[in-house]
Amino acid sequence: MRMKTLPRVLAIVGGAFLIGTIQAVVFGPVTLGPANLTTGTDDPKGDPNRLPVVPPEEGAPDKHVVILDYPTASYTGPLDPLLDAPVPEGTLTLREAKDLWDLGAYFIDARHEHEFDAGHIQYAAYLESKLFDTDIERANAVMDSIPVDGTIVLYCVGGECDASKNTAAMLEQYGYTDLRIMGAGYEHWVEAGFETAAGSDEVSP
Repeated sequence: MRMKTLPRVLAIVGGAFLIGTIQAVVFGPVTLGPANLTTGTDDPKGDPNRLPVVPPEEGAPDKHVVILDYPTASYTGPLDPLLDAPVPEGTLTLREAKDLWDLGAYFIDARHEHEFDAGHIQYAAYLESKLFDTDIERANAVMDSIPVDGTIVLYCVGGECDASKNTAAMLEQYGYTDLRIMGAGYEHWVEAGFETAAGSDEVSP
């Protein structure tokens, strides 16, 4: 009885081995263990503790950069080499910034404090991005004076200056929605003869 059972057991084991070998050759190896959480498959290369990496949507803006959308300028007269000088894409020309100043928009000077004290656009508030880390009370004081839906124009030295973008990025985190960057710099504002002030004095020189 035992002699007859042994060959049967060996035959069953051999058959299972043969089937497993054929499956491995034809269908690939079988991986024991939980399925990969990122793919839902038994991928032996997958890390079950890794979260899926979702690629950004095509054309989606980089969240670390403030993307601003401006209305088309309504001015249709002759161009002025200073007021209408080319500025980085998505920023305000000097003329557009002055139009918003005339309409009562809030202005923020994102330059260093000593530059602000030496001279700034009249009624502008000093708010350098570093204040959010070094003196949040001063930053809060400025934000308390500006409604979150107010139109804010930020400026620095103009061109590809990152100071305005950095402050705008911080304000965006606090819920401000209408943030505009003046592509021209403060010196261009002065050159145009527009209203300025020095220190805390808000009277045009």
